[in-house]
Amino acid sequence: MTIKKNDPLRLDVSYLVKESPGTRKEFDFNFTQLSLPEDLLLVDVQGVIAVSVTEDGVIADGKIKAFTELSCSRCLEDYWQPIEIRFTEMFTKHPAESSPENLEQLLPADGSLNLTPIIRDYAVLDIPISQVCKPDCKGLCQVCGVNLNEKDCGHRQESIDPRMAGLKALLDEGEEEKT
Repeated sequence: MTIKKNDPLRLDVSYLVKESPGTRKEFDFNFTQLSLPEDLLLVDVQGVIAVSVTEDGVIADGKIKAFTELSCSRCLEDYWQPIEIRFTEMFTKHPAESSPENLEQLLPADGSLNLTPIIRDYAVLDIPISQVCKPDCKGLCQVCGVNLNEKDCGHRQESIDPRMAGLKALLDEGEEEKT
């Protein structure tokens, strides 16, 4: 398996297609950074992609670890999120069998697999919906905007469910009557 220097995620497997089914080649790689479409930057990228020959084409099986920079949704600070990408994709030689119902892709005539869109899609799927720098992130003060992870501004926010405000008013009245 060879890599083209201008596109590190385009693998030439044309010589593998001619081999007998069951032939397998692994490619270990290590990149300091990869810039993927739609401004997704992966750093410290390490992994392996194994390509196996089948009767119908090839199967690419990848295991990749990397980091991407995200912004915490609570404190708005940037942090490095680990990303773990695992995929198995089938590339078939037979265009008639390739259809939207199949999860297979067509093997290009030149035998080069462009894994950039596949890796990008799986990387995006591994980014958490709730982007939090750490589980106990305190976020920002709702009054003054200070990052509560760095210092305590002294403002206290009582978190009362608005649906319970009427009950709180009754409790407050009861406390006033006692005094």
